[in-house]
Amino acid sequence: MLNDPDALQTIEVLSVIEQQLSRAIEQLANVTAQAGALARRTDWRTDAATRFHAGADSWRHDVAGLAGFVEDARNEVSAARARIELRVWSPAG
Repeated sequence: MLNDPDALQTIEVLSVIEQQLSRAIEQLANVTAQAGALARRTDWRTDAATRFHAGADSWRHDVAGLAGFVEDARNEVSAARARIELRVWSPAG
């Protein structure tokens, strides 16, 4: 039973946020792959190239780490949405 008039809107907003976070995870995975490809294609014969490779590889690790935080946030949003849905659609006690 619907006791909270704002609950349906909250569910909708949380669903949109969850979708956006899922897209962000996909984009971070793509960026991570691109950074790895840049590092692999670097010509190792110069000092500048070696520094670039190290920087690109470091950046790849940083971006890969962000994906975990975004995934955690998406899971929290999903759990919050599920709790609200349960409250909204459960019969009144």
